[in-house]
Amino acid sequence: MKRAVTAKDVLILIGVAIAWTLVVMAFSTSMGTRPLRIYDWGPPVFAAVLTLFFMLKDRKSGPDER
Repeated sequence: MKRAVTAKDVLILIGVAIAWTLVVMAFSTSMGTRPLRIYDWGPPVFAAVLTLFFMLKDRKSGPDER
């Protein structure tokens, strides 16, 4: 049985994505001073957007047919 995507799920996803992005950026810049590049913050943000898209797409689809 599918579970509905709630606002709590979306907030958890965004919170985890923000936390992970900050961790990646902190490790990327801790080795020396340099400007942030897209490969520092892009993958976690892209993964969060992609996950959110599929969560919402799955929510709009019909009930699970098992």
